[in-house]
Amino acid sequence: MIPKITKGGSSFKSALQYYLHDKGADTQERVAWAQTENMRTEDPQKAWRVMAYTAKEQDRLKEASGQSRAGRKLEKPVFAYSLAWHPEQSPDAEHMLETARESLEMMGLSDHECVIVAHRDEPQKHVHVIVNRVHPITGLAGDVRNSKLKFSDFAREYERKHGKIYCERREENAKKREKGEKTHYGDPVIVEAWHSSKNGKEFVAALEREGYALAQGRKRPVVVDVHGKAHNPTRQLDGVKAKEFKEKLSDLDLENLPTVDEIAKQGQSRDPEKDKRLEAFEILAARQLETTLAKHRNEQNELKLKHRYQFEADKKELVKHYQLREQKRDIMEQAAVVKDTNWWKRLIGTTRKEQLKLNGMILNFRSSRDRYKEQLRSKVKQRTDERTRLKKHQEDVQTRLLTRIAEERKSERYSIRLQEPPQLERTHTRPRDGYGMER
Repeated sequence: MIPKITKGGSSFKSALQYYLHDKGADTQERVAWAQTENMRTEDPQKAWRVMAYTAKEQDRLKEASGQSRAGRKLEKPVFAYSLAWHPEQSPDAEHMLETARESLEMMGLSDHECVIVAHRDEPQKHVHVIVNRVHPITGLAGDVRNSKLKFSDFAREYERKHGKIYCERREENAKKREKGEKTHYGDPVIVEAWHSSKNGKEFVAALEREGYALAQGRKRPVVVDVHGKAHNPTRQLDGVKAKEFKEKLSDLDLENLPTVDEIAKQGQSRDPEKDKRLEAFEILAARQLETTLAKHRNEQNELKLKHRYQFEADKKELVKHYQLREQKRDIMEQAAVVKDTNWWKRLIGTTRKEQLKLNGMILNFRSSRDRYKEQLRSKVKQRTDERTRLKKHQEDVQTRLLTRIAEERKSERYSIRLQEPPQLERTHTRPRDGYGMER
């Protein structure tokens, strides 16, 4: 997942006009769906009026809710960002909406007015979230400090939760931050191409293998990614100055590089038949990946359920084996005997014997209880190891599938076929007493 925060603004009308329409047009072809949150209107086209009114009445809202009106008025109440999934991923609208809501909660903006818009004009699924920083009840401004770091951690946790790390550089930066080191993010394709090449020709070849291209910008050479976006390469390369960059590319004729517009036209003039096959391939690849992940989730849930029933059955069996309930009952009975005594028993020493017997029973009970806990821990460890082996196996399967998809995409064979996973057999049943039992 790639989160991107746009520059804050003051006009909700301009922001929503842009996100709810095609670029530079009044049409809405690129809008897949839109959703309003925490507003009286469900019409995204009317949402900007509600949000603008809330921002305008910030001082009145503060006064009505008993907040201090000190401090200057918020000049840029528009906070907008996007969440983009990897092209291999194909989340449905419900998952995208839920993830957007989780990101709002992470930023502490879940109660603020916002519009969530999904676009379909890029190969990767993505949503745009436009938030009103002014709280609709208290009038307080939402805190968006350190938002880049917060979104980086959010995306990192999301990828870990869903079992596939797409951004290795983000992982490296997180480890550096844990050590107190400074971090710098650069496009991984550009960074890898730079470090793996000795001169300009090798650098260009490495970029082209990933669908990138070196182009002539308005002032300097730029790198155009697969989506047609131009990047200043020296900003992507930590510690590399413009002079060093040009020296490495001295074997290239930089003046005759294609422009960004020319590269965009080349992308538009691709073979339509080939594009159709690529689109069909991407759909099949996404379905294959989703099918595999669904199968793995089912396997994990089956194993978790099986272990839960087994754990209850093991506890019941061990308690019975070590007779913990019986020993506890006998101790309580013996304690009552020791407590209910008279002077004659104390005189002839019977009370002391009963007390020693009680102490011995308590020691035996503690010993049995310790052995019971040790056996239980051993069984828990066995099941933890089993879950670890399953997770490792699933990671290997996912890695092989992703490698195969990447190879097919590079070779342009596009021969991947969707394979339905076999039906999972139930390895347990639930008997009448409520405890699990293996077949």
